[in-house]
Amino acid sequence: MATPFRLEGVIMKQTLTILHTNDVHASYAQFVRQASYIKKRKQELEVAGEAYLLIDAGDHLDMSVDECLATRGSVHLEMLEELQYDAMTVGNNELIRVPPEEIRELSKSSSVAWLLANIKEADGSVIGGMKPSLLIEKAGIQIGIIGTSDQFEDLYENKYGYRNEETVSVIQQQAEQLREQGAQLILHLSHLGFEEDRRIAKELVGFVDIVVGGHSHTVVETPVMQDGVYIAQAGSLGNYVGELQVELEDGKLGLVEGYLKEIDEEVPEDPAMLAIWRNAQQETATFLGEKLTVLETALSHEEVLREMATSLQGVWSADIGLMYGGGFLGGLDAGVVTRGDIFSKCRSMHSPIVMELRGDAIISLIRDHKKPEYMAKPIYGNGFRPQGTMIGTLGFSGVTWDDMNGEISNVRIGEESLEETRIYTVGTGTPMLYEEVCGYPGVRDASLVDIKNRKMVKDVFLEYCRVKGNV
Repeated sequence: MATPFRLEGVIMKQTLTILHTNDVHASYAQFVRQASYIKKRKQELEVAGEAYLLIDAGDHLDMSVDECLATRGSVHLEMLEELQYDAMTVGNNELIRVPPEEIRELSKSSSVAWLLANIKEADGSVIGGMKPSLLIEKAGIQIGIIGTSDQFEDLYENKYGYRNEETVSVIQQQAEQLREQGAQLILHLSHLGFEEDRRIAKELVGFVDIVVGGHSHTVVETPVMQDGVYIAQAGSLGNYVGELQVELEDGKLGLVEGYLKEIDEEVPEDPAMLAIWRNAQQETATFLGEKLTVLETALSHEEVLREMATSLQGVWSADIGLMYGGGFLGGLDAGVVTRGDIFSKCRSMHSPIVMELRGDAIISLIRDHKKPEYMAKPIYGNGFRPQGTMIGTLGFSGVTWDDMNGEISNVRIGEESLEETRIYTVGTGTPMLYEEVCGYPGVRDASLVDIKNRKMVKDVFLEYCRVKGNV
């Protein structure tokens, strides 16, 4: 039993069950089963009079999934509340893929505590309704929980103006404060990734007892002891529920055991969670059904890429536009084009950028854009959906050329001949800024001019389709 007891000369023992999930990524079909198992396990623990904690290690949302996007993440607030999670940390899919004003409101509206200690607003305050840590009591056990997330170097600072805190230091500071407030057990709810959790474990000894992690989608069958700290993680996409059995002896951590429960098709769907999902699907159908334009004839994949390049050129008033094949998977049929038609083939979540390239670099891209060694190079960057999508061929606008058996000549930018040493502006998406992402050597010396952080490439194309009307 979790209720503490003490007899003269007898060691006081307390037990706690920690149920944990991570990286659900809006996998609703699997989550309705995962939720069913969690409810069943909670009920078993309650009947047995055992104390338990339910926590999530981030990336519950994923705006690349239609229901999540259509509801702007609100479906997840309902799901988290239905399961009565005690706390969740904030993952990169919450922070990167949701505009700051929306993530602030989501975290304020949530009945579940959102924890994030190492990323703050520019003035050092917490983001929206988030908290750096939480002290919670379960059947007499005082539990401190600290949340952190991968900072992606300075991405959040550059993208949204957030401020990074030194991760290890802030965990140590929060742990000390929680101990002073009476915490007997300190959990680090981490969205840093399994290898990073292992790397920093030696610096957290004496501060943190258990790390419950996410981000790397690692299947940790039983908790790993690393430099005196236990580390657990439960895979991804709702495929597992992690369970830790924790024993405290006289208020200090004793035995820790754990395992993963695989969620397969034999686990039934939870009716209440299924109803939440069905309501979101109805809202999504309306959202995706919006009519954008009418195509008199079908557009091939290459023709769509040129249209998208034109939209990116126009949104920046750039010298040329550039779109990559992996960002839009296929062509468009003749007839009415809806938002759903665009979203079904444009899954990637890249931001539109304007960058600068020399004229000779543009010629390099023209020369290479249909070469298999670049189109099929197995390199992809953050934000490609589905994961592993190749960069593909390139579509251009605002630039023309002659091609005689692979020899490129008479390259023109608008009505003028291209100058190889001149710097030109190029409207495109984030993958084209880095050779290591897109694979094309022509972008090696590209420099970023501006980025639209609150839009995605597909948003630009959607607006372009609305304005253009019949094509």
